[in-house]
Amino acid sequence: MVPRITRLAIGACLTAAFDSAGLARSLNAQAARPRSVIDGLVSDTNLVALGDATIAVLGSSLQVMTGSNGRFRILSVPAGQYLLTVHRVGYAPMAAAIQVGDADTLRFSFAMKRIVTALDTVVVSAKQMVTRMAEFEERRKLGYGTFITADEIKQRTPLTLDDVLHGIPSIHISNGVRRVAESTRSSKCPIQVVIDDVVLPPLTDLATLVPPSEVMGIEVYSGPATMPVRFKSTNTCGAIVIWTK
Repeated sequence: MVPRITRLAIGACLTAAFDSAGLARSLNAQAARPRSVIDGLVSDTNLVALGDATIAVLGSSLQVMTGSNGRFRILSVPAGQYLLTVHRVGYAPMAAAIQVGDADTLRFSFAMKRIVTALDTVVVSAKQMVTRMAEFEERRKLGYGTFITADEIKQRTPLTLDDVLHGIPSIHISNGVRRVAESTRSSKCPIQVVIDDVVLPPLTDLATLVPPSEVMGIEVYSGPATMPVRFKSTNTCGAIVIWTK
């Protein structure tokens, strides 16, 4: 008869072997899942193609620029929910919530609105972060919202962006599959999310946004009365404004 300790050891080894095999099969299955393609065109409101526009999939490293014909193509996109952002110097940024399946080819068309006062590309690249953080500090001095700096985020060691927002007055982060910011004042009044001046769709899933390590600062306004005019939109009870590095 095999001693009981030996039987337990054999059983543990077999269990570990089956667990390892199961994990390997799961990883192989994920790797084997067909990826998708995001294809599209960026133009101005007169339908003139815009080159050098940056298309980014938030929450991932996927980012491309449009060619001179305004077209872009993002390959090998895993299935999931994402936010697609579009930036170009001299034009108001845009965003779209997208659902990507397996082996999809998604096509989008963006018509960007020109900003009246166009800024020089080099000046914007050099001063964009400095300018927006200077404005961040000016609003912070007024004391109308809750402000979180990159150093404060680092000290909290959050795993996800919604971890940073827990405990802020009048803001509740849902515990469901989608991590959505809600107002504690009214369940029917959404919290507007803005990232780098891009107004995101209502009830944006915070889990699809950038990781905390890529955030330079966050402004939280718990009511429309305290929100700066530039961040206000219709039927919102507050705003979460995110600035990336």
